[in-house]
Amino acid sequence: MTPDRPPLWACPDCGARFVNRNQWHSCGLATLDDWLDGLGSDGRALYDGFEGMIARCGEYHVGPAKTRIAFLGRVRFAGITRLSDSGMRIAFALPQPVQSERFAKVDEVVPGWWVHELDIRDPGQLDDELEGWIRESYRLMGMQGRLA
Repeated sequence: MTPDRPPLWACPDCGARFVNRNQWHSCGLATLDDWLDGLGSDGRALYDGFEGMIARCGEYHVGPAKTRIAFLGRVRFAGITRLSDSGMRIAFALPQPVQSERFAKVDEVVPGWWVHELDIRDPGQLDDELEGWIRESYRLMGMQGRLA
């Protein structure tokens, strides 16, 4: 929280956090354990490595849902949409597209909100280049720095 921004509102039913009070959402009951249960050491290493990268950005929240694990600063900025021992599909947002052969897909979902998706099959792919993109996504999108 910063002095000029109010704290996030938390849904009293499911605990999801939002910038706006009484934000519409589906109150999904998925948990992080639902995603992590049954993963072997390879899948867990991928998840832990990615969440560690998120944690190094600053204060964050994990928002599990049936279709994704979202990572939030003040708003969602990154997530995991597939997770298994053979790999995971991650995504993060930036206000402009980044060119790299690493991306499986780059799409502008709303004006100024470019989602970059990539597949991670090995913890070594959680490298400095990816961490730089994640830090920028956290700062500009998750913490709404692009609005300043």
